[in-house]
Amino acid sequence: MKQLSLKAKPKPQSLLEQMNMNKSCLICGSNQHQVAFREFEVDIRRCRACGHLFSTYPGQKDYSDYWGEGVTEAEAQLWWDKAHQRVYDSFCRKFISGKKGKLLDVGCGLGYFVKKVSSYPDWEVYGYEISPAAVNYAKQNLGLKNVFAGRVEDSKFPAKSFDIITLWDVLEHIAEPDPFLSYLSSLLKEEGILFLHTPNNVIQLPKARLKKMLKGMNPQTHYLEAKDHMHLYSMKNLKKLLQRNFFATVEFIHLPPIQAVSGQAKRLPILIKNFWYLLSLGLFNISFSQLNLDNLFAVAKKK
Repeated sequence: MKQLSLKAKPKPQSLLEQMNMNKSCLICGSNQHQVAFREFEVDIRRCRACGHLFSTYPGQKDYSDYWGEGVTEAEAQLWWDKAHQRVYDSFCRKFISGKKGKLLDVGCGLGYFVKKVSSYPDWEVYGYEISPAAVNYAKQNLGLKNVFAGRVEDSKFPAKSFDIITLWDVLEHIAEPDPFLSYLSSLLKEEGILFLHTPNNVIQLPKARLKKMLKGMNPQTHYLEAKDHMHLYSMKNLKKLLQRNFFATVEFIHLPPIQAVSGQAKRLPILIKNFWYLLSLGLFNISFSQLNLDNLFAVAKKK
């Protein structure tokens, strides 16, 4: 008599799971990837060919949900003003002070960086932000006139208009960054630079796994922000993305961290954060720029 098999049948995949399995890697085009982290029912997948991390959340083409309908004054002044002053000062000493030109800050948020660079008399500064609530704050609270709401691709700026374009915590939100970066390249003057700041997947994934192990999945904890961050880059893969969009050279630098942790200015976490920055800078230097355990600050020069 033939025995019945007790082996469980594999669970059928949902349509969404099948679509995620067939999704191609942004960097190398491979469709061979596996789940690297799961955050509130959203998979973060890692490409088996190049290691790129991406969210399977069906995000918007143009991310516009960050600011919602309004901005609280307390949050704005602590996180976006005071906590960012040190990194903004460092940027300005390196790229703005003693120079002159025209700068465009894309995804300018509440406008504090635009305000900072505008304080230098030889710079003409513009900001573009997709959130009307954030732009309204920049105009009404900071008195900025050159800040505009909408997609920068619809701005109608003339080609080769800017010496510097900045992206502070923007690129990770863009689901399809190639046309976006290609357009920004067209706005830069010859030898113009694109500066961007984005999370580093080399450190973000281990940190998220550690948090999950220690705290479980707590809705109040930041992990990989799977519904907001569509892509998490490494130095190698970010360089590939920029070079195929008309940027000839890509250099990685270090700037001081934001002086707050999870939106709060508690002294001990900030001290730890600054110690990690110094440690990362030292490792980056002694490894001849090969080992980077900090956020990614990239400077890309136009071809």
